[in-house]
Amino acid sequence: MRKGKVVIILIVVALAAGAGYRVFTLITEKKRGSERSDAAAVIVKTAPVEKGTIRRDINLTGDVEALTSVQLFPKCPGRLLEPAEKDLQTARKLYEQGVISRQPPDRIEDMEEGDSVEKDQIIAVVDHENLDAQVEQADAALKTAQAQVTQAQVNLAQTENDVKRMRNLFSQDATSKQSLDKIEAQYKSLVEQENVAKARLEQSQAALNQARIQLAECFISASISGIVSEKYLERGDMAMVTRPIFAIIDIHEVKVAADLPERYIAQVGKGAGASIEVDAFPGRIFKGTVTRISPTVNIVNRTAELEITVANRNHDLKPGMFARLRMRLEEREGVPVIREATVLRDESGEYVFVVEKEVARRREVKLGLEEGPRVEVLEGLKPGEMLVTAGQQKLAEGQRVEMHN
Repeated sequence: MRKGKVVIILIVVALAAGAGYRVFTLITEKKRGSERSDAAAVIVKTAPVEKGTIRRDINLTGDVEALTSVQLFPKCPGRLLEPAEKDLQTARKLYEQGVISRQPPDRIEDMEEGDSVEKDQIIAVVDHENLDAQVEQADAALKTAQAQVTQAQVNLAQTENDVKRMRNLFSQDATSKQSLDKIEAQYKSLVEQENVAKARLEQSQAALNQARIQLAECFISASISGIVSEKYLERGDMAMVTRPIFAIIDIHEVKVAADLPERYIAQVGKGAGASIEVDAFPGRIFKGTVTRISPTVNIVNRTAELEITVANRNHDLKPGMFARLRMRLEEREGVPVIREATVLRDESGEYVFVVEKEVARRREVKLGLEEGPRVEVLEGLKPGEMLVTAGQQKLAEGQRVEMHN
């Protein structure tokens, strides 16, 4: 019981001592402030705290790439030809037969890098002499099969009349059952022969169609509209199915590929805007839109691949160009904004000085977004207050100031 009283007495003494020290500190600070007020005024510059707009952007670098790029491989091996009139006639015939989707031009130009091409335009021809012969052979086989079907149908019609006549005679007891059975069996045999002939006709038609398709594959056409970016073979070279002849790119739109740091992934989404600059057009800004963000992060550099699509109707942006990107993460309007250089720091945190009735007052501040030399103030300042912008390093709380703006 006695120990408990001692503890209580000690606590009361400690609290009294603390309160006394606090009172002493306040009196001392007040005295010092009074002394500072009486001291010579410190010359400072001030400016009112203003409302403004502040943004947080990220800067990335990337490479311009074609939005669509294809390589054209031949489907049949052979020597690349200098197209002659007979080759054009073959192509026109295939077009009329519906095997080639685009009408052949009057002349097949020798394409070079930088030339424009249209989808399904014939841009190269592989030697097709053997396939011409196969088409002719398949066509002859089809005609033979058609003749066989015609002959089978004629024979079947004649026999069908004979069957009708024999059945009529049999009903009148003018012929034997054996004769009727014989002519009916002959009719059934001819029906089977007609079916076989029709099947051969279908096979012959399929073989001809296949031969025409193989022949059409010798006429190499562009799979997209665009520009020839690479030419790998010249006329007279041997084309192989494993080696491309041309590369074609479509750059009416391009994409800029960049690496997005992991810490920004949650703040950038599809549809976000981006400003792009390239060295070829100093000062010009190209606008783009985020169309793809990789679902995985590279474990080596902790970035996700980002693709931005940019309209490029005049083909100003070329694949391979180095690009600088700026993307906006945040934007705040109508907030207190000050210059970062006016902010002081010590062990207690960040603070500034404002002037109230020619006296310096220290204000603890909480800062937000930064944009260049400017910084957002979240707490501690209001618009219109007179902020010390020069000479604040010499100030202390309560010191008299003289403003020279």
